[in-house]
Amino acid sequence: MEFEIRNVGIDTGANVVLINGHDATVYGLAPGDRVEIYAEGSSRKSIAIVDVANLTKRNRIGLTSELSRELRLRNGAKVKLAKMEQPKSLAVIKERLRGRRLPYESLYSIVRDVVERRLSRDEITAFLVGLHAHSLTIEEAEYMSMAMVNTGEVLGLKKKRIFDKHSIGGTPGDKTTLLAVPIVAAAGLTIPKTSSRAITSAAGTADRAEAFMPVNLNVDEMRRVVNRINGCIVWGGAVHLAPADDIFIRAEYPLSIDPLLLPSIMSKKKAAGATDMVLDVPVGDKEKSPSDAELLIRDFMYLGRRMGINVHGAITRGDQPIGYAIGAGAEAREALSVIRNIKNVPDIIDKATGIAGMILELGGKRQGKKLAKSILRSGLAEKKMNEIISWQGGDPKIRPEEIPLGRHSATVLSDRNGTVLSMNNIALASATRILGAPLDKRAAIILHRKLGENVKKGEAVFTLYSESSGAIDDAEKHLRENSAMLIGSGNEMLIKRIVKVKTSHPHFALER
Repeated sequence: MEFEIRNVGIDTGANVVLINGHDATVYGLAPGDRVEIYAEGSSRKSIAIVDVANLTKRNRIGLTSELSRELRLRNGAKVKLAKMEQPKSLAVIKERLRGRRLPYESLYSIVRDVVERRLSRDEITAFLVGLHAHSLTIEEAEYMSMAMVNTGEVLGLKKKRIFDKHSIGGTPGDKTTLLAVPIVAAAGLTIPKTSSRAITSAAGTADRAEAFMPVNLNVDEMRRVVNRINGCIVWGGAVHLAPADDIFIRAEYPLSIDPLLLPSIMSKKKAAGATDMVLDVPVGDKEKSPSDAELLIRDFMYLGRRMGINVHGAITRGDQPIGYAIGAGAEAREALSVIRNIKNVPDIIDKATGIAGMILELGGKRQGKKLAKSILRSGLAEKKMNEIISWQGGDPKIRPEEIPLGRHSATVLSDRNGTVLSMNNIALASATRILGAPLDKRAAIILHRKLGENVKKGEAVFTLYSESSGAIDDAEKHLRENSAMLIGSGNEMLIKRIVKVKTSHPHFALER
């Protein structure tokens, strides 16, 4: 079967080839069939899933974005199609839907077919639903983790000890990594940090770091940087460590499920060669309870032992944003100001030095938090951050104020006197996304008050930044309607009156 190709620019999450209905009938192809696509004289071949759509003319096929990137052929190029058997992993997925526990070989076959784009998004979703309905055992979590490692790149650093940190919870403004990594690296420990972009939050660590330096390093570039200066902060999606995870996440998000939390995180740590890690689990009104956090940490510690990773847990406050800035650019500004000792932001410093101190103690240092504070105050952390920025291709002389914020701004004022009683992290993150985050790094909310602080009527509580004046109006309305900041007197028992039922949807936080 020979066809002319058209790159249609549709992102489906899988390798999909679009075939005219007439051609599908002639060649005996049906939606869901697998074909191998190859061009004469080219070594590049791809496996694709057939979808029948009359978007293309006869004897012409359409390639989705994923397939176009693999084949790298221009419009009009001639290719051949050969029909293939269905992946054997489909039978394994059906077994998991029935609740059967799967051995390593079976789970590996699924992960391999996911990475090789042999499975459609619907088939991947079916697998995830099976895991959600019949939870992973700790053995299956280990098997999934190792299957995800063994189908991607590994960093392969020749170091006896490699350290890492990870935070679960998506607390707005959590720029801990931007301080902890240079502190740990400045102390002589190796910390190759891969970080995610925002999924449901206003900014991921990779988004924050990208506001002042490149983060899209490949695995060879990452290895070179870490070997030279002990640490880095890069986007995990660019280095292809455990690449199946990014595909699984895209299928999890629409269903608001997260059955692969443990394998997702631990596979990336293993691929980076981590021997020791600190897991940060925030707790608070809108986060996990302390008992939930302890159970989760226990699971990570148990899985870590099976995978050769020593895990220590940190339960941290998640009842309000960390620092005073929310949004990638604003958070990058704040982090640089703190690491350069321009600003004193107590909660950022306390959390970053606390987490970094735990890592330092894992590495055999004494009084870890005290040492971390000394490294920060002495300028050694700033020097290391400048090295990281330079080696990753950024300007180490960049000043915080050079990172731009949105052209339009508005200040939200308090409508009463009192004390800040509570803050709604979900509302704050959602409002920042309304302003344009995470795609627009200039979108931001700056806080002027935090928990326990006094505020007078007419004083500023938030400043909003966006490239769209209309978005600012919408974000301000969202903040007020969702009680982003509750202000009242210390002995006032009635906090808020509800006179109208409002339909709301449960918030789903999916962050890596």
